Amino acid sequence: MIPIKIQCECGQRYSFEVEPVGGRVPSPVACPACGADGTAAANAVIGQSVAAPPTSAATNRGPLRVAAPAPSNDPATPPAPARNPARRGATLLPGRVDRTQAEYEARAKVSWGDPPQAVTGYLMMQGFSREEASSLVKELFHERAATVRGNGIRRIVIGVALMCVPVVALFIFLSLGVIHLGIFAVTIILGFWGVWMIIKGICMVLAPKVEAGDVAEQ
Repeated sequence: MIPIKIQCECGQRYSFEVEPVGGRVPSPVACPACGADGTAAANAVIGQSVAAPPTSAATNRGPLRVAAPAPSNDPATPPAPARNPARRGATLLPGRVDRTQAEYEARAKVSWGDPPQAVTGYLMMQGFSREEASSLVKELFHERAATVRGNGIRRIVIGVALMCVPVVALFIFLSLGVIHLGIFAVTIILGFWGVWMIIKGICMVLAPKVEAGDVAEQ
């Protein structure tokens, strides 16, 4: 591991240890105060340290560790601005995305039929607190329930239309004075299919939380 110490143009000082990959840092580096890119400065420090033997060798490779900046006693030095994780250019932990993307992916997981516990756990892994994750998951499942009810109503309407097919076909055949058994059998099958769709649609309207799977395929 090589210790890296950087002073940003904004005056912020920060340090961390890194295991170089090909003589460079394995991931982008950003100032914890203003979010400015410090990758080039970190690579320059690594380049200066490559010729000198490392003072100690780490047995385990881990993520970058950024040390908290030491408070300055110089009255002329302005206080560093508070860090804003959502600010553009800030470095995210490995495996994390920004909050907007995390909410989008959580909504997709709910739409696909993932259980609430799994979606809540995913949001907590992305930095949400348990209360925030639970509240968002509850809201997303309310949206899913509304979508399922809408799909159920659509099924009921289509089912009623299919049930009318054999009835309409029978009146047409009677008016013609002849019944074509093959065609009439197909219309009867469509009628039974309509009955099944009506039953399915009623279940979706009355118990939307019971419905599993992707709502887009219902």
